[in-house]
Amino acid sequence: MASLTKRSGNYSIIFKTTLNGKSYKKTYALGTKYKKIAEQKKLEYEKLYDAGKINPFDDDWNLQEYEKEQELDGTSLTSPIISTLQKQFLKEKTNVTEQTKKTYRQIISQFMEEVGYSMPVTMINSSDIKKFCLKPHLANASKKNYLIHLKAFFNWIVDKEILDSNPCDNIGIPKTRDNLVDKIIDEEQLNEIFEKFKAYQKKHQESGAIKTDQQKQHWFIPLITLAFYTGLRRKEIIQLRWEHVNLGSRFLRVTDTKNGYERTVPIFDTLYTELKRWKEFNGNPKKGLVFPSPMSVPGGEKAIRGGNVSKRFKYFATEEANLKDSIHFHGLRHSCATFLLRNGFNVIEVKNMLGHKSLEVTNKYVHLVANDLLNTANRNGLITESID
Repeated sequence: MASLTKRSGNYSIIFKTTLNGKSYKKTYALGTKYKKIAEQKKLEYEKLYDAGKINPFDDDWNLQEYEKEQELDGTSLTSPIISTLQKQFLKEKTNVTEQTKKTYRQIISQFMEEVGYSMPVTMINSSDIKKFCLKPHLANASKKNYLIHLKAFFNWIVDKEILDSNPCDNIGIPKTRDNLVDKIIDEEQLNEIFEKFKAYQKKHQESGAIKTDQQKQHWFIPLITLAFYTGLRRKEIIQLRWEHVNLGSRFLRVTDTKNGYERTVPIFDTLYTELKRWKEFNGNPKKGLVFPSPMSVPGGEKAIRGGNVSKRFKYFATEEANLKDSIHFHGLRHSCATFLLRNGFNVIEVKNMLGHKSLEVTNKYVHLVANDLLNTANRNGLITESID
């Protein structure tokens, strides 16, 4: 009686009937690009038509208006949908910090991007969860983080007796160890990236291909230097303000942190030189963002875009300096932890400087330093045979 058709990426439902030997057809847009939702709506509308509750061939009947009326009555045929439940969940989630709430919102929203904002929650299954959480390119930490947050969300839905079971149950994270050694760089590689950046800028400025301040990316060296020697997260760097940078006392304060705790970070000599130069380049500001967007105007300061920062670092590290493709901006945080341990900082000091919530996170870098000791021993001939 009804069928589906897809045009320009969106589904429509086609009703067909025969009356007095004459065929009639009516087509209505379903307002979704997701096959699951379209099929669910098709089944529900067929039931409603067979029960005589709707007449899609009536000139006064309209599918979009019908759905709006049902939503106002709280009896939508696809209710409850995941986007509605997300809002209710976040409203009731009062026992967590605003940052944790924000993380829930981001992860659930990303999940909805894949399954559809208007997806009936009863149609979500473990395959949908696995497809989202276990993407091959994700680090194990990210996979685990996504799964933990979705599991809490669906536990809440089960508690509301909307679902009988949690689709996240029995989904495990494959036990493959993230190879940190492929994600870190040392000072020599950092300087190589900078040399390639300078050569690239010189070449393209001389050819006239690079003319504007935005293209010149003056922020690149001071920002990347800060990331390497402080281990600040990308968001922390983007939001860092001159009011929190004390070049005289050689420290900076990180106020808007992931775990909600302010921390103080020392400014090493190399970073001091770069920050001093950068501050002078910008007219020695006393306040404002340390790395404002080149698009900022007086009275209209904008933050530099994090995605662009990561993209440019990735390009100069892997394309120009020919480092491993596994090198990413976040790896500078790993690089800082390793740099600190190699230079005699203890695990507690590294934990505090990077703002880790637990020593367990910091301890994963210790084995890299142990490997350094073995490599040095090998180079000096102190270990000549492998020990079983």
